[in-house]
Amino acid sequence: MNAQFADMHAVLFDRLAVPVTVQRGAGGLPVPSRCIRDDGTAQVGEYGQVIGRVTRVSFLKTEWDPKRGDVVTFADNTAQSIDAIDSDDGFVVGAVLHG
Repeated sequence: MNAQFADMHAVLFDRLAVPVTVQRGAGGLPVPSRCIRDDGTAQVGEYGQVIGRVTRVSFLKTEWDPKRGDVVTFADNTAQSIDAIDSDDGFVVGAVLHG
């Protein structure tokens, strides 16, 4: 069953992911990777109200295991740091970008 989920995620990323480079720490080298970017994702408060909108990125864990503080640079040379990891199902890790 795990192989089927891994294959499903690989196909999904082949179709939806964009190329990025990711850098860990000030001295880290930029590493090419890819992620799925979701702009304007709603943040929901404890009573179900929308309290803000953020940019969220998802990485295949086998390609890059993101951590808070990693810097993601997109093809247009915009760079944002990872503010928080908000999901990890063992295959895909979701993160919220700062700003």
